[in-house]
Amino acid sequence: MLEVEGLVRTFGAVEAIAGLDLSVAPGDCLGLIGPNGSGKTTLFNVVTGVYPPTAGRIRLDGEDIGGSKPDRIVNRGIARTFQNLRVFERMTVFENVWAAQHRRGDVAPRELLFARPSAERARRAEIDALLERAGLADRRDILAGGLPLPDQRRLELVRALARGPRLLLLDEPAGGMTPAETEGMAALIREAAIPGRGCIVIEHKMEMIRELCDRVCVLDFGRKIAEGSPDSVLRDDRVIEAYIGREVGDDA
Repeated sequence: MLEVEGLVRTFGAVEAIAGLDLSVAPGDCLGLIGPNGSGKTTLFNVVTGVYPPTAGRIRLDGEDIGGSKPDRIVNRGIARTFQNLRVFERMTVFENVWAAQHRRGDVAPRELLFARPSAERARRAEIDALLERAGLADRRDILAGGLPLPDQRRLELVRALARGPRLLLLDEPAGGMTPAETEGMAALIREAAIPGRGCIVIEHKMEMIRELCDRVCVLDFGRKIAEGSPDSVLRDDRVIEAYIGREVGDDA
C-alpha cells in the first residue's frame, strides 16, 4: 500500500529524514518509535503533503504522491491524527466529525449543503455509530473544547475514521493518558482502526506498541537503525543506546 524509498527531508543544513525506506501493506500495523527529534512526525508531515520531500519517493498503491498537496493525498485515502490536538474547540463533538466529511471522495460539497434526507440520515447514523464505539455518544452535543484530553484524543481518532481511510497515521494517540486510559485507547485502535486498513503508530509507550504492532521501525537522527518484531527491536543494542545512551565506562 505505502512504499517509502530513499526518503530525504532537509531543513537548511539539518537532515530530518535521511535516506529512509519503509513499507506498509494492507492489514499491517507498523510502530514508529525513536527519541524526541528523531524524525517521526516529520515523516508523517512529508507523507501527508505538509512538507515536500527533498529527495526520494513516496508511493501509495504504486502511484507517486511525493510533493502532492495535502487535499489530494487525503482524497487518495490517507488520514491522520496529531500529536498536538487539532479539534475544533467551538464546535460540538458531532460537528467535529461531520466536518471531516467535507473532503471525502464519495461526498461532494453540494451534498453537504443540500443533502438528500436519506443520505444525510445515513451519514449521521454512521457518525453516531463511531461515537458510540469510542465511548463519546453521550458527549455528541457538547463543545469539543470542554472535553478532557483522553476524550479529545478519541475524538481525533473518530474524526480520522469518519473519512473511511485505507491508511491511518496515528501520532502519539495515547499522549498524556493514564495507564487505564491508554489501555482503552489501545483497545479502540485494535478494534476500530486497524482492521481492513494499513496503520502506522507513533508512540513512546512500549507496551502499547507491543500490543498493537506486528512490526516496529526505529528512527534516530532521521535514520532507520532497526526494524523487526517488537520484542526483537526492543532488545536491539542500537535501540537501547538511542533511548538511554551508554553507561559510563562502556567502550566508545
